[in-house]
Amino acid sequence: MTVGSIADAWYHDMESTFGGLEVVALGSSAGQASGALAAKELGPVGIYGISGTPQQLVRSPHAVRQSPTDVLKVCAMRRGRCIIEQSGHELTVAPGEFGLYDTAVPYRLTFQGAWQCEVMTAPSTSLGAPRAAVDEARSHPWSATTGAGTVLAQFISACTSMTVPASVARNHLATAGEALLASVVLQDYEPGSEDMAEFLRREIESYVDRNLQDPHLGLKQIASSHHVSVRTVQRLFVGSGMGLTGLIRKRRLQAVRRDLAAHRTAHPTIAEVAARWCIHDAQWLAKAFKSEFGMAPSEFRRSSAAETLTTHASAL
Repeated sequence: MTVGSIADAWYHDMESTFGGLEVVALGSSAGQASGALAAKELGPVGIYGISGTPQQLVRSPHAVRQSPTDVLKVCAMRRGRCIIEQSGHELTVAPGEFGLYDTAVPYRLTFQGAWQCEVMTAPSTSLGAPRAAVDEARSHPWSATTGAGTVLAQFISACTSMTVPASVARNHLATAGEALLASVVLQDYEPGSEDMAEFLRREIESYVDRNLQDPHLGLKQIASSHHVSVRTVQRLFVGSGMGLTGLIRKRRLQAVRRDLAAHRTAHPTIAEVAARWCIHDAQWLAKAFKSEFGMAPSEFRRSSAAETLTTHASAL
């Protein structure tokens, strides 16, 4: 492979993997920026080992509009330095540190010299953290050797080097990663009274995501687990358009859809996949799944399998 084709592959990898991320070469590598990318998917969480030549990686306002996301990124530096510019702020992340940035907002990463980092991505909504806490966490670099940052950095590093496990284990690892990231974001956060309702609602949403396989998950259990009244929980979700029960059903349907996409063959059966997420009524599942995603579970599995075959054929 020529130098030019290596650079072209790198530009394409950054654009396709990270929602339109643009590569800008720096210094002596001008016009020929390159790098290496190793990716692992753990359900909604992504883990990446990345290295490269001097360059900038830019998520422009146009890319944000064209590929909107609500994902928080962690960049843990192993070699070299990264300057993160976002929302009018600039922070430098050195080896042994990590920085956070939000893909919903344009940003620019500047790497000078040879560099190596590990990146974790996670949906912001899965953290159970109010926006004010996320914004505060993005304002400064974090140590990878003290506090909650130590465990998060070790988790990311371990996931980067491990063999990807089966889908059920991947989902549990994703939940662990989201919880560790939330512990960093919330480590020094002191919510004011105006933030408490949002904070509790996000905490409950995160609790729901972690306990979808619990058949007893419901209003009373959640209220008891968070030491609040049932009425308080109801008020938190009254404006959501679906209520807490609707939220649980929606997240379980999403989990079924995710598993059907991961297991595109007839095994496990649709009933077995649904039962894993505490859905045992086949007629209800068919109706609710079609209402949510526009097709029945069986149709979705067939379309996912056909898409996979098409992708594999085009790659040959």
